[in-house]
Amino acid sequence: MRRLIAVPALVTALVLTACNGGGQQQPAGPNPAPNTNTPAAAPNPAQIDFADDVCDAVAEFVVPAAGARPDTSSPAAAVNSYKVQLAKVSDGLRDATEGLNDVNPAAIPDGQATVDDLRATFAQMKQAVDTNKAKLDAVDMTNQKAMTTAVQEVNKEMVNLAASKNPLSQPALNTPQMEQAAAQAPECQKIKQVVANRTTTAPPPTS
Repeated sequence: MRRLIAVPALVTALVLTACNGGGQQQPAGPNPAPNTNTPAAAPNPAQIDFADDVCDAVAEFVVPAAGARPDTSSPAAAVNSYKVQLAKVSDGLRDATEGLNDVNPAAIPDGQATVDDLRATFAQMKQAVDTNKAKLDAVDMTNQKAMTTAVQEVNKEMVNLAASKNPLSQPALNTPQMEQAAAQAPECQKIKQVVANRTTTAPPPTS
């Protein structure tokens, strides 16, 4: 399931930038080894609902993150636009945590542990986003160098956060059966489209 919705970069505010669909990747090279694995059993409706509800929660912060377009016309504009975007992502992470209440943990093995891990990950991500927004709130808006430095530092922190925090990197979600469930879940497909739109229209990174 994490292959369907990966969160490897937060250049502006938890922006999704990778998506390669469900299933297992084949080894690189001109002659990859044939896949001899037995096909996974088709997911049942409860598993599809589980994936759909998880994706519905994740969408709460993915959508504002993917729509982020920082204004880099000036250091002050960059600071202000980042603050607005980080606030939206923070609110989205709060709503995502609340959205986990709709997930039925009995639908998959270790479902409760998975939901608990998602809650913890969302909380950690929100804390990081809020901390970095606070840095921008405190910057001296009369000092262009300070504003530029603050934006660069926050941008770096967000990228580092994304590199270490993939919300869907959960053992119970990373099975072939759950990959199939995500591929059949409407909310997961919506996120996939959001990611696809972002990767084809993303602006160049700020310096």
